[in-house]
Amino acid sequence: MEFDQKEETPFNLPEKKETDKKTLAVYIAAGVISISSLIYGYASYQATYFKDAEIKKLKSDLEEANIKLQRINALESQVKELEASLATKATPKPEPKKETKPIFKKEAKKIVPAKKTAKKTKTQATKTKKNN
Repeated sequence: MEFDQKEETPFNLPEKKETDKKTLAVYIAAGVISISSLIYGYASYQATYFKDAEIKKLKSDLEEANIKLQRINALESQVKELEASLATKATPKPEPKKETKPIFKKEAKKIVPAKKTAKKTKTQATKTKKNN
């Protein structure tokens, strides 16, 4: 089907109405508000994202610092223990006094040979000669 070129348009278009300046201003204001709210939402999202990332980074830095601090505290305690042991080794120890027992002179007991043992009888003398 061919349209006649004489006809203006095959569809019925409504007639153009003149738009009010007030309605145009309302539309522009609504567009500006919606665009600004979108920009604000995106900016706040970015801020919270970066804030969360920075908080995570700061937490990891804090944990690393705590670990280093614990290591330093352990090393300081070891140094104190070593200094204490060196100080105890460096101080001259007083030599323990040897307990001296008082020496008592022993009384020598004089052994007095009994007369019976001093005298040899003839039978004892002959026995001793036979044994030798």
